[in-house]
Amino acid sequence: MRKYSIPRQIWRVIYPLLIFVGVQLIVVFVATIAYGVVLGVQAATGGVTLDLTIIQVLAEEFLFDYNMWFMLASSVIGILIFALMWRKERTYIPLYDNTKLKPLPAVLMVLLFAGLNFILLSVVGLTNLIQHFPSYEQVVQLLSGGSLVLRILVVGLLAPVAEELLCRGLVLNRLFDWMPKWAAALVGSALFGIVHFNLFQALYAFVLGIMFSLLYIRHRNLLMPIIAHVAFNLANVILIEVLEAAGVEEFSAWLLLISSFLVAAVCIALLLKHTKASVLIQESKIEKVIDTEG
Repeated sequence: MRKYSIPRQIWRVIYPLLIFVGVQLIVVFVATIAYGVVLGVQAATGGVTLDLTIIQVLAEEFLFDYNMWFMLASSVIGILIFALMWRKERTYIPLYDNTKLKPLPAVLMVLLFAGLNFILLSVVGLTNLIQHFPSYEQVVQLLSGGSLVLRILVVGLLAPVAEELLCRGLVLNRLFDWMPKWAAALVGSALFGIVHFNLFQALYAFVLGIMFSLLYIRHRNLLMPIIAHVAFNLANVILIEVLEAAGVEEFSAWLLLISSFLVAAVCIALLLKHTKASVLIQESKIEKVIDTEG
C-alpha cells in the first residue's frame, strides 16, 4: 500500500477528475474561439456587422449542433491521458488470480446492464421523473444529436472507456490506499456522479458507480466495469433509435420493466454461479513511494 499524507492522498484522487473536466472545457473553449474567428472573418469579408445578440445565438446553436463532436474529442484525449496514467497505476496494484474475463460472464454482463438501462427508462416513463429535473431534458437533447454512428461511437463506446479508466482505474484504486473497500466504492461512486454535473444523472450514476466498483473489486479486471458501462450506454442509444425508426412514440413501460427485471435477475444469478471472485496472490512490491510521484 502506498504511503502518503492525507492531503496528498486527497489531491491524488481529485486531480485526475480535474483533468477530466478541464479537457472538456478546453475542447469547448478552443472550438468556440475558432468558430468566433471564422464568424469574424466571414462578417468582415461580407461587410456584415454582427451585434452581441446575434453572436450569442449563433454560438449557442454551434455548441448544440456540434456537442457530440466535442464529446468525441474530449473522450479521445481523456482515453489517451488516463490510459497512460493507468499504465503507471497498475505497477502499484497487488496481483490477483481469477481475473481473466471469459465469454459467458461478458455476455451476461452485457445483458444485465442493458436490462438495468431498460429498467431505468421504464421507471422514468412510469413516474415522469424527468419533469422534476429540467436540466436533464437539455442533457437528453444534447446526447441525442449527431448521427447514430457518432452516438454509438461516443456515448456508447469512447465515453464509458474514458470514465472507467478514470473512475475505477485511477480514482478507486487510489482510494483503496487509505480507506476500506466499501468506503472507497461509495466515495468513488459519489465522485463519479458529481462529474456528470446534473442531479438526475448524478443520482443514477452513483448507483451504477457502486455496481461498477463491486465488479472491479470482485474480479480485479478493469474490462469488467468497462463492458458493463458500455452495455448500459449502448442499450439506451440503440433502444431510442429503434423506437424512433419504428415510429413508436409510446411503449409499454410496464412490459419493459418486468421483462428487463427478469432478465437482470437471471443474469445476476448466472454470474454468481459461473464466476469466481479474484484471489490475492501477492501485495504490491512497492510499499512506499516518494512524495514527488503520483
